[in-house]
Amino acid sequence: MFSPSLVHSNAIGMLPYLCHQNPTASVCAQSSELLDVPVIDLSKLWTGGETDRQSVVCAMAEACEKWGFLQVANHGVDLKLIARCQAQAHRLFERPLEAKERAHRPPGEKFGYGANTWVDQTVRHWAESFSLQLHPYSNIAEYASKLFESEQEDFSETLEEYMGEVEKLARQLTELLAEGLGLPPTRLNHYFEESAMVSMRLNLYPPCPEPELAIGLRAHTDPHLLTILHQDNVVGLQVFINEQWVTVKPRPECFVVNVGDLFQILSNRRYKSVLHRAIVNGTSKRLSMACFLNPPLSATIMAPEELVTPQQPRIYRAFTFQEFLSNAYKHHPKGAERPEQYHLKNGEEGLEG
Repeated sequence: MFSPSLVHSNAIGMLPYLCHQNPTASVCAQSSELLDVPVIDLSKLWTGGETDRQSVVCAMAEACEKWGFLQVANHGVDLKLIARCQAQAHRLFERPLEAKERAHRPPGEKFGYGANTWVDQTVRHWAESFSLQLHPYSNIAEYASKLFESEQEDFSETLEEYMGEVEKLARQLTELLAEGLGLPPTRLNHYFEESAMVSMRLNLYPPCPEPELAIGLRAHTDPHLLTILHQDNVVGLQVFINEQWVTVKPRPECFVVNVGDLFQILSNRRYKSVLHRAIVNGTSKRLSMACFLNPPLSATIMAPEELVTPQQPRIYRAFTFQEFLSNAYKHHPKGAERPEQYHLKNGEEGLEG
């Protein structure tokens, strides 16, 4: 069980043993360089012509095929709104521990205050996190009433406005990425027409007394369609590229976008869902806000027929998002294991869920 008191106290002089990582796993194969994953200027979509639009589409597709990550600038989300949401997130994490525990996330539940864990996880993350949902129904006001005695509306209204704007961006990016696969831009929109699932996880990584032995969030892939992450100016996000961990250069004016497992499957493995993690440091706290776009639980996930050819046969069988999500956190993903559970076997047609 998550014990927030491990990271909540500023009096800790050494890292609790329960937060120790395997030393060789924490330091091996790391690059000291900051990786500037492709930064794509979305303003070209509404200030340029068709040639500019196609350059954005091609750049996004190339980044998702090669890296699985990209950053978007001039994305249309008001920077003042982002700052307001950050302020509310800090306000949440600065609440007394007993207030946050009123919104504690019980084992097996998806939302509330707690840590990100897998069934087989034995090492605790050096982090606090809070997960909330906007769609198919919002639970933000409910959690605000548990966290705050006053000004609850400031919290819930700000987060709902922020998540709504990020959802618009995520839908736009999904259309651009569909176009990058050679599909009509709206080809995947049926996954969101009725009841998309939109959630957010707020992460606070406090300064750590022994950062070389700890991890903020273990290496994982995202069991989602698309992740839209905002991070502050503190280094922490790492991506596993070319058999080494590289640190993504923070750009607070941008959003980091990464392909989730579902998009890898829908693209018939054209786009990559890659391992990433969060590291910690000994001097500065770090805040990140990760929004996730998903189809409804009843949706059948299957690559469109247009992406299946004799040269590129269907790789994954059909399944529902409910089936996928029910298995997503049972085992910690050490690589591409999660999508590969749905890999077609010889002789299968892939038409049954």
